[in-house]
Amino acid sequence: MRKIILILGLFMAVSLVNAQKHYLTNQYVYDLYQMNPAAAAFQKNCITANGFYQKQWFGTDKAPTTQILSLQLPVQGGLGSGTYIYNDRNGVIKEMGINQAFSYELLLQENRRRFSTLTFGISFLLEQSSIDQTEFHDGNGTLADDPIINDGVENGIGFNASAGLLYKINTTHAGISITSLMPNNNPMYNSSSQETEHVMDIHVHVGGSYAVPGRDVVLEPLVKYRRNILKDSQVDLNMKLYMPTPNEDIAIWGLLAYRHTLDQGIGKSNGMAVTGGIAYGNFSFGIEYQLGLTTAQIDYGSYYQLILSWRLCRDKSKSALSCPKIKRRGYNFNFLGY
Repeated sequence: MRKIILILGLFMAVSLVNAQKHYLTNQYVYDLYQMNPAAAAFQKNCITANGFYQKQWFGTDKAPTTQILSLQLPVQGGLGSGTYIYNDRNGVIKEMGINQAFSYELLLQENRRRFSTLTFGISFLLEQSSIDQTEFHDGNGTLADDPIINDGVENGIGFNASAGLLYKINTTHAGISITSLMPNNNPMYNSSSQETEHVMDIHVHVGGSYAVPGRDVVLEPLVKYRRNILKDSQVDLNMKLYMPTPNEDIAIWGLLAYRHTLDQGIGKSNGMAVTGGIAYGNFSFGIEYQLGLTTAQIDYGSYYQLILSWRLCRDKSKSALSCPKIKRRGYNFNFLGY
């Protein structure tokens, strides 16, 4: 009990700090700890490595491109670790960073009918940003008349933190996290009073992993609600599906996602995504197509994302949610997951 009180106190203390930045990407449907650090090493009996390559607006010069490498692994006891590095480019803006998350899982109840745990998490981010202003010129070839613009490349390094809680009961989980807890400390963005103020984001999510009775099919729904102090809010609906094929060594998986903003009234559709993938043993590969539904997204086009995963799991674990798998003729299909 003292350990629980101490960890809760630490979580609340960190959460009271002013916020800075929304988490980098929306790959949380594959790596939940990118949104909630308490989900680091979500499967406490598995080592998972994921790679992502995302490309937007084909045919557009310097279009947004993102690469991410992620690794999750159990450390000892209930302690888990999640690490990802990323490289993101959007026009003349580039960001590179590393995020390290730690989680600690406490067993609440264990019997024949119920297995429940409570997990605490915290993560730290180190990011290097740069803006290339060497091509900011008007039609006469002179520098644009803007007091902020100079004729060089600006660089800056900043750091941040996030915290979260995750409750698991059997194959269902629910969590809450607060991302970008620290105030803006990147000198590149502090150089001008015209820069907008960064705010923290609060995420609430519910999901699980459920086998379809009588069929070798597993469904993994995930619902997320995000809101910040500026009342900017969004709801995400996600559904993953896993199923085997006639070939015992191969399985297929897919994802359907829908995003809806709630800024005004009932809000507006923000985007949809569909992913198709194939799993072979411990490896998994998928291609995602994201269809933007806003006016700007429709005009400029959507994006594609490649996903590659490797996972190694122990056969036995006390975790409430072991590696998602379908047992068929003695063979275990291990899928891309949290």
